[in-house]
Amino acid sequence: MTETPAPAPAPAVALLVASNSGRSSLAQAVQAFGYRVVFNALPAQVQPAQLGAVMTDLWLLDMAEESPLVDWLLEHSPVPLLFGAGEIPPPQHEDHVRWQRRLFGKLCALLGEPAVLPSLPSAPVQPPQTHCCVWLLGASLGGPAAVKRFLDALPAQLPIAFVYAQHIDAGFEQQLPRILGRENAWHIRNCVEGSQLQPGEVLVAPISQTLSFGPQGQLQMHDRPWPGAYQPAIESLLDELAVAFAPSCGAIIFSGMGEDGVEACGRMRRQGMEIWTQSAASAACATMPQAVRQAGYSSREGSPEELAVAMRQWLEQERPLAG
Repeated sequence: MTETPAPAPAPAVALLVASNSGRSSLAQAVQAFGYRVVFNALPAQVQPAQLGAVMTDLWLLDMAEESPLVDWLLEHSPVPLLFGAGEIPPPQHEDHVRWQRRLFGKLCALLGEPAVLPSLPSAPVQPPQTHCCVWLLGASLGGPAAVKRFLDALPAQLPIAFVYAQHIDAGFEQQLPRILGRENAWHIRNCVEGSQLQPGEVLVAPISQTLSFGPQGQLQMHDRPWPGAYQPAIESLLDELAVAFAPSCGAIIFSGMGEDGVEACGRMRRQGMEIWTQSAASAACATMPQAVRQAGYSSREGSPEELAVAMRQWLEQERPLAG
């Protein structure tokens, strides 16, 4: 009789958290997500030499970054470091669910999804005051031309706003609004802390700062790098949009190299949100949209112009214009 192999252990997380309340909240959340907590200590009670003996898949740190422990991990750790989980709202506060979902998205991006997905409560839906829906436009190589074609073919008077995540050198970030805004009426802008997306706007995601959204959709800028290899990280931004705007959000993955965002696209599709991809024939580089399609997460594909027509039709069906 053939024995069934034992399932692989869940990914391991090691915690270094400066406050006792934070340690407890993070340990409970990580375990509820289906991961293992293999180390959980106050930084003041740990010496750098002890860290090398910890067998973990990720370090979750919430402590002063000017620390010998952080220096040691940055130099020697073979696994990723996730700095900060953000301010932890009290369990009874409505923002606690958003905090949980944001943390879960970050852990999934670095560790992969646990074998058994947790049943996370839905965040209270508090759309921005404009009540428009928000979609992410994700792109890399060949992206600016593809996204411009899409915007040129789409009227700017529709009840939708976009967040544009383009893998690009930081020196070109400020130029993207001018490049994309020629020959169309979309208001394309770079990020401003505390502002809110309005219908008819395209927000260019920052390269050197991470971006999240407050309870009313306001922009929140953070002086820390994006996790992973890509700047900005489409994977992280998709999770942020789902936390802030679900179910009134979706994504289009345009031309590009790599597979940034594939797993987050899957998470959004499992929540019933739309994921569209640029067709290979119309893309300068089809690797990124093809990765999403091959994973089974694309609900529609087409050229930028075809996707613009589909967007107009989808908005007419899902969010008819008032009057």
